[in-house]
Amino acid sequence: MGEEVKEKKPNKYVEGFKGFCTFLYNPDDHTVFGRGGSSWGKIIIFYFFFYACLAAFFAICLTVLLKTLDPDRPTVVGRTNKPKLAAPFPNLYTMNFKNEKEWNKYKEATLKIEDKYAGNGDSEGFFEWGDTNLGNCYNPDYPVYTKGRGCFYIGLNRIYDWAPEENQTLSFGCEWVVGKTGSGNLDPPFDMTMLKEVEIGAALKAYYPWTSMENNGLQPVQAIEILLNKEKLAAMDDTASLDTYLDCSAYVNDEKVEDSGSANFEIRYSKEISG
Repeated sequence: MGEEVKEKKPNKYVEGFKGFCTFLYNPDDHTVFGRGGSSWGKIIIFYFFFYACLAAFFAICLTVLLKTLDPDRPTVVGRTNKPKLAAPFPNLYTMNFKNEKEWNKYKEATLKIEDKYAGNGDSEGFFEWGDTNLGNCYNPDYPVYTKGRGCFYIGLNRIYDWAPEENQTLSFGCEWVVGKTGSGNLDPPFDMTMLKEVEIGAALKAYYPWTSMENNGLQPVQAIEILLNKEKLAAMDDTASLDTYLDCSAYVNDEKVEDSGSANFEIRYSKEISG
């Protein structure tokens, strides 16, 4: 009785690779990816016309849409077109005198504002970024801020075709509030000054109604100077809250603008701060 010969099983990985290569190109059938020349020709022609029609459809839709848009008037000016007070950049909502990294972010943001408004006052009637409107908060030497000294900047959003009435005056106002923690210090060791309050309060109305960047330029802003009061800081009780929040709103004839949103700012500091 002869010796039993075991049948050698093919290597599944080798067979799998050979099958994949055959799928890429089969020399027996002369097919690529399982398709011959005739099949590839038909499918290429089909998808050419399919995507051509699809592109034409979207082009027509966009053309019709753009024809219905007025470049000088927003399509929606209802509930979204409400006055809201805000700062020009996100990093301007907090003065962090305790964290050097955060403090530098704030200082960098103050420099971006001037770049943003550069040239805005070149046209007559446009708001000019300068000491006439911003006092100390424009002075080129002032932005070299020291801890305990800085400025918040506020302005209304670009609300289309909104303006105070003939006998009304628009102004901005701020006050210390309890803030998000509910423990905000209502008498913090800081002096808050609304710079150019009288002048800009009377002149703000001249910049409205706003209709477009071309006609009106960037929105006017007002600066709030924050300065550490060392005497008040020294007299603070050890248990006094350090949470400090500022709420700023827009007013017409000393009444808060109806349905308007306010801007909320925060000052973070420690009792060891020095101005």
